[in-house]
Amino acid sequence: MAEPETGDGAGPKRRRSDDVRLLRRYWPFVSPDRGWLALGLLSVPVMSLGGLAQPYLIKEAIDGPIAAELRGAAYSGPWTIGTLALVFLLAVMAEYGFRGLQLYALQHAGYASLTRLRRAVFTHVLSQGGKFFDQRATGTLLSRTTNDVEALGEVLTFGIIGILGDIIDILAIFGAMVALDVRLTGMSLVVTPIIVLVVNYFRRQLRKHSTEIRRSMGEASGAFQEALAGAKVVQLHGRRDTTVQEYKALNYRYFAAYKASNWYDASLYAVMDGVASLSIALVIWYGGGAALQGAVSVGLLVAFIQYIQRVFVPIRELSGKVATIERALAALERIFGLLDVDERLPQGNHAPGKVAGRIEFDGVQFSYDGKTPILRDVRLEVAPGKMLALVGPTGSGKTTLARLLTRQYAAADGAVRLDGTPVEMWQVGTLRRAIGVVQQDVVLFSGTLFDNVDLGRGLDRATIETALRDACLGDVLDRLGGLDAQLGEGGGGLSAGERQLLSIARVLAANPAVVVLDEATASIDTLTEQKVQAAIERVLAGRTALVVAHRLSTVRRADQIAVLRQGEVVECGDHQALVDRGGLYAELVAAGERQGAIA
Repeated sequence: MAEPETGDGAGPKRRRSDDVRLLRRYWPFVSPDRGWLALGLLSVPVMSLGGLAQPYLIKEAIDGPIAAELRGAAYSGPWTIGTLALVFLLAVMAEYGFRGLQLYALQHAGYASLTRLRRAVFTHVLSQGGKFFDQRATGTLLSRTTNDVEALGEVLTFGIIGILGDIIDILAIFGAMVALDVRLTGMSLVVTPIIVLVVNYFRRQLRKHSTEIRRSMGEASGAFQEALAGAKVVQLHGRRDTTVQEYKALNYRYFAAYKASNWYDASLYAVMDGVASLSIALVIWYGGGAALQGAVSVGLLVAFIQYIQRVFVPIRELSGKVATIERALAALERIFGLLDVDERLPQGNHAPGKVAGRIEFDGVQFSYDGKTPILRDVRLEVAPGKMLALVGPTGSGKTTLARLLTRQYAAADGAVRLDGTPVEMWQVGTLRRAIGVVQQDVVLFSGTLFDNVDLGRGLDRATIETALRDACLGDVLDRLGGLDAQLGEGGGGLSAGERQLLSIARVLAANPAVVVLDEATASIDTLTEQKVQAAIERVLAGRTALVVAHRLSTVRRADQIAVLRQGEVVECGDHQALVDRGGLYAELVAAGERQGAIA
């Protein structure tokens, strides 16, 4: 089933013109190493000549010195046995020496191109907007940059130029056979229709199963990644057996497709070996009779048998390379299907040196799926240095407003402005440096404490250490042994509150003009909240703040509170004014006052 809308590539029905188009698109990734490709290509004729000479030299030895010796006659020809043996050795060395050179050159070019393609896919994926990731499983994207890209390595290493070499070998061998004897050549070509039919049939079957291999591998990789990410949930809820069975079913789909592909691949080799034997039998039957009548020399017959054995090697390899290329083209189609999906949000070139921090939401409307409205005509304004708190029931659009400000998504209508300039006119890098985000779900990476605060921004160590201590993480810094302490995957060794504080330290270190707090105290205990609140006080000082909050303690100090319900702003004012009004905010405060929350 085709899945172009998600960038997973087209289905199995691919035209030959599409294959050429795919290879043309692949060329820019290969072209920087075209010198290595040229070296591999130039090795082909030398290899071919070395292989072509060997049966001919054997013929000359049999029909010349050996025949003369058997007859007891003196041999007066140009080739002695010693000379023929030496030339034969040189031909063998030329064939296999240049074959090794070709293999090295093609592998160098092939794997260098994979590096460029993998980097292009990775860069492309990371530059996409939020909608792109909403529609795609992480494991599927991972499969594109690993399994599918790796499948392309064989295209250059054993594929296209290898096929060209095989074709040159086939044509050269048949040319030599025609030059030696047209009748024996014609007899060996009797099996040609069988070869054409067999190769064409197996090529179509391998194409179909190669596409299914790539698709099933992507689905299995996606399921595996999700199971690992949610391993604790799977175990705690007793879903291990069900998850294993689901993965087993996906794995068997991959296994079944690969088994079918291997069956056709192996069968193709077996059939081609059988056809080669049939061709040799025909030549022996016809040529043997002619040799007995003296019309054909024994040396010529032996050379023809060797040429037939040699010609079926590239024919068999050619058919095998067809399978390799079919798998690679199926992978390439899916990779370019992903690269063709461009859901990056457009950006401008506005990059001011100083940001005041004025935020405006002017008639903003938004929907994640294009159907169900999440925000309806939202109009809010935050003056520089002031704090706006967003409250309301779950699903009312609070976090969505923050995402529109940071340009993870684009508003369907209306305008989101920072310092009077619509966010789509800002350079994305400048915009996100101007806005620091403290999220509820903190993502930490494997690496040092320094790396997890710096995030590649090139900050100095003193700034990072000051940010950590200002974020109330001085005790953690001392406990772990300094900035170079290694953190495990996901921040292993840190509590939920400490991870939250580290997220605040990231913002403090970057010193942005605007801060977005996305439910930063929603899932921590009261004792830890005191530390977080102290850190928040520091991060809010002198900055414009947009706060998505559940805790009453966070909301009380806001200069302005906007109450959202079903995507609309239904109330707006400070804490006391909204409580006195007795509306939705007052209800939320009354319901959550006992536990320090308002929703």
